[in-house]
Amino acid sequence: MNGLKHIKRLSSVRTNAGVKFLTPAAFPGNHCPMHTALALSSKVKGMSTLVVGTSECGTYSRSVISRIKSEEGELHWTYILDSNEVVFGCRKGLIQTIKEMDKSDAKAIMIILTCVPEVIGEDVEGIVHELQPKVSALLTFVLMAHFKCNSYPSGYWKTLLAFETLMKRGKTRDDTINILGRSPREKHVPMPELLTALEKRGFYLRMLAPKSDVEDFIVSPDAALNLVISPFMNPLAEMMWEKFQVPFISLHETYGVSEIDHMYEAVAKSLKIRFNHEFDESRQKAITLQKQAEDVFKGKSYILTHMGAMMPLPLVLYLTKFEMKPTILHMDEFYPDDKKWAKSIKKQGYDPMICHMVNDPADRALLERIQAEISLGELLKDSSSIPCVSYLEDLYGQMGYERTAVLLSRMLKMYEKVNMEEIRRSSHGNS
Repeated sequence: MNGLKHIKRLSSVRTNAGVKFLTPAAFPGNHCPMHTALALSSKVKGMSTLVVGTSECGTYSRSVISRIKSEEGELHWTYILDSNEVVFGCRKGLIQTIKEMDKSDAKAIMIILTCVPEVIGEDVEGIVHELQPKVSALLTFVLMAHFKCNSYPSGYWKTLLAFETLMKRGKTRDDTINILGRSPREKHVPMPELLTALEKRGFYLRMLAPKSDVEDFIVSPDAALNLVISPFMNPLAEMMWEKFQVPFISLHETYGVSEIDHMYEAVAKSLKIRFNHEFDESRQKAITLQKQAEDVFKGKSYILTHMGAMMPLPLVLYLTKFEMKPTILHMDEFYPDDKKWAKSIKKQGYDPMICHMVNDPADRALLERIQAEISLGELLKDSSSIPCVSYLEDLYGQMGYERTAVLLSRMLKMYEKVNMEEIRRSSHGNS
């Protein structure tokens, strides 16, 4: 197909730079990583922010934080480069601004560098190293040049990695578990069964995500275990293992029942506990639905589009259990961990095309010309030619047997609906 000649196969992609836009539609806006870096940092209680860039960056940053309510006196400032600083750097002015934020009682400051400071090579690391002993505010920074990436997720995971410099090693608390990727104020999202079971056993679940307190990030190395429920948090968990020896188990990548069994066993072993039969009902439901799916979806081809923050490749690998054939995948980000998933998918005999889908009308028109029997994700939910399983983004933050059961039940309901429509059309044709 002519419109797909520029798209690469999964096996040939090594970094995010290899993931091309499906149609010519690269644009800034919420795809700029500064957006997500600022949105995340400004939602952490006690974290002030300083965006360093051009006037365009300053204007955009104000729109990002306009609805953020400061709860503990957080400051959200911008440092706009003048024409001289664009050429020669802004070291002197930036140092003065950070000192002013410190005098204004900023508790911690996330310095966010945009494109121009990176182009001219501003040494923010040196500035932070020099200033930290002289100010009370805790300082950290993140480099968020848009020209280095295609999309926004790096604004999340690189910013979270920047919390490393704020963290303090402490004595391990055997009753404390960090939940990486769930907000303490996330009441609208059901609490996963596993986390409920841990709470009932007396564990303190420290939630690390937007709307958490910066102090929770600072003391987080004292936890007995990190449980990761968001792809944005995997690099942070890996860093905390390497630097602070906090073990972690990633929960958001596993869909198969037998693999979930092993995952829960690993959690129990790490915490020196035993689970009873609290997962039996959801486990049996997932087993039943998995058997049905094996019969219904065997060999069917599909397109994978927008799923929110969920990682596409672990889901694609799970669907190979049903011998489902991925044709083309949307990926917001090719994460560092995605190399291992790509290798496993290739080992199963599949090598789909991967791309960024950001221009909905043009992308939709092109995708509908691809021969596929199913679509998963939001983009084709109104398509008349390809049946769609949509609203998968609300599975973000969930895990285990119950998530697998919800996923498969939605897929099977879609298939049942398609069958009913075919029967209805057939009966009308014979009447």
